Amino acid sequence: MSETTETEVHDILVPTDGSKAAMEAARQAIDLAKKNDAAVHAMYVMDMGDAAFVAVPSDIAQTRKRLEKKGRGFTDDISELAAEAGVDCVTVVKSGIPEEEIIEYAEDEGVDLIVIGKRGRSDPDKPLIGSTTNRVLGRTEVPVRVV
Repeated sequence: MSETTETEVHDILVPTDGSKAAMEAARQAIDLAKKNDAAVHAMYVMDMGDAAFVAVPSDIAQTRKRLEKKGRGFTDDISELAAEAGVDCVTVVKSGIPEEEIIEYAEDEGVDLIVIGKRGRSDPDKPLIGSTTNRVLGRTEVPVRVV
């Protein structure tokens, strides 16, 4: 029989798209981080989708700048909440397929827990969980808390 031990949490990843669910996930992650003296990593992934196939390069560059600015705003909102709670926060904005970037970052950075909203902006009417959350759950070895 193996002995059950509580897993230590040092780094918590909070992917965000600025949705209500993502902000609630951030609040819970910050509360958990404060209790465990852990750091929060706020992450926004710019999903450029098919932009390269439907736009001229200058439009793609402008779209990328707009998305990066939006992502910085979302991650900065989480960073401000963390600062108010006395929790360290790392912010990161990446470009790619959201679930792949989330999983890769969690593995590369040694994240102990992913706290993610059950639905994002693109899935507001999903009854249970959104597509990105579902794919993260199904593809990562890192523990995930869905909020």
